[in-house]
Amino acid sequence: MEKSRTTLDQWITLQAVVDYGGFAQAAEILHRTQSSVSYTINKLEQILGIEILSLEKRRAVLTHEGELLLELSREITEKAISLENRAKKIKQNNKLKINLLIDPLYTSDYLLNKISVFIRDNRHYDLNINKVSLNKSDIFSQKENDIIITHHYIKSLQPIVLERIKTVLVTHPEHPLQQYAGDEISQQLQKHTFVSLLPDTSENSNSIQNVSVGSVETALNLIQHSIGYSRLPLPLIQDELNKKTIKQLNMQQEEKEYKFYLYMNKNSFPTEDIKILLSTIGNKNA
Repeated sequence: MEKSRTTLDQWITLQAVVDYGGFAQAAEILHRTQSSVSYTINKLEQILGIEILSLEKRRAVLTHEGELLLELSREITEKAISLENRAKKIKQNNKLKINLLIDPLYTSDYLLNKISVFIRDNRHYDLNINKVSLNKSDIFSQKENDIIITHHYIKSLQPIVLERIKTVLVTHPEHPLQQYAGDEISQQLQKHTFVSLLPDTSENSNSIQNVSVGSVETALNLIQHSIGYSRLPLPLIQDELNKKTIKQLNMQQEEKEYKFYLYMNKNSFPTEDIKILLSTIGNKNA
């Protein structure tokens, strides 16, 4: 039987260089030195006799041959990791679990209905659903989550398009910011506390103080206690707006839409049930 001259470590290292944007970034993620990462890629190229990466303006860029090999390598590494995950499931008495990580800004009856159907039809599964706000760079490190829903777009991870969610800026009805309108509010925002569901928005830097929270409910509670202002998803807060426990700020471009995407961890335990769940969730507007 013919043996492979390349290793999984070499292909995983190549994927890290491409996914994270360079040798230094890959070294940090893989907990290795940059010289070690560079040596691994050079060794891979020597074994294959093919240039995989070329330097353009001091940046590593895939060659045409490199792009072809990268996609094939992903299939191999995904199957290898899936094999290890399957062994873990066997060790855990075949108890199956799907971990979902959802951006706190994302709310959808459509999604919840599909998940509810899946839960009823697949009682041999446990589902762990968490709402956590992620930086874009954090998505790559979420190895334990099978499905991630976020507003961040990463083309290389082949996201499934979900839907757009409208958000608005709100405060307590008697908050000082309600005294202003238009451009005046923009100037006043930096003087007040911003209650944030997202870790990386421009509004965070505009405020004198940021309070990061993990749920719309917590943000609402703070706003209703006159703690600053917040950007919240309109579908979840419409009732409170109607009851006038909170109030939108009167400023131009105050409304903002976020487009959400679903990412599947391709190294998850591969079952047809997970594929069914993904197919029912994805592409609502397709």
